[in-house]
Amino acid sequence: MTATTPFPTHALCFKLYVITDRQLCAPRTLYDTIHDLLDAGVSAVQLREKDLIDAEYIKLAEPLCKLCHSYSAQLFINSRIKIATEIGADGLHLPGNFASVQKVVEETNHRFIIGSSVHTLTEAKQRETEGAHFITYSPIYSTLSKPGYGPTVGLEALQKVTEVVNMPVFALGGITPERVLECLDAGAYGVAVMSGVMSPGNGAQQAKVYLRQCREAESR
Repeated sequence: MTATTPFPTHALCFKLYVITDRQLCAPRTLYDTIHDLLDAGVSAVQLREKDLIDAEYIKLAEPLCKLCHSYSAQLFINSRIKIATEIGADGLHLPGNFASVQKVVEETNHRFIIGSSVHTLTEAKQRETEGAHFITYSPIYSTLSKPGYGPTVGLEALQKVTEVVNMPVFALGGITPERVLECLDAGAYGVAVMSGVMSPGNGAQQAKVYLRQCREAESR
């Protein structure tokens, strides 16, 4: 039994899911980088930054949440349920090894949109059963930002996941703008990107290209 009633797909008002890495956007601040991405049209951001202690993380999260909301964009907090609640974030993103999505859904009284990272079809089905609202499936292609996640899964595996689960699947891992269409053609609801938009030089311009590719796929 799923932990929630069916989640309306239209509530996910984004096709591009940006994942942060403040190291990649240096020497620019993460705040300024996200500001530019929101200006470019990005409407969903996951604040990852797993290496930070809670006190440092919340210093980033609070102003970013206000910034995102000023653009009517959604901020997802990675794993830290208490912080997400305190700052009024829109969603949570849970790692693949998180104990139970269902427990989080129940403990937060269905307050958040919940995404989860998965790397296999079995994990995807499990997270759907537990009540996740969407998943990121990776790595589709090889990627420099997450080299430790093992071999790539590829487009065929992506298509299999999208055929089996009944929730939005975001393709993640090595997604360049040129690869967006083939991921969406394989059934992905959208794409998740990190290094492709965190560049201090042209991240915002790249975001515009990703967004344009998503729009073109929808209009076909």
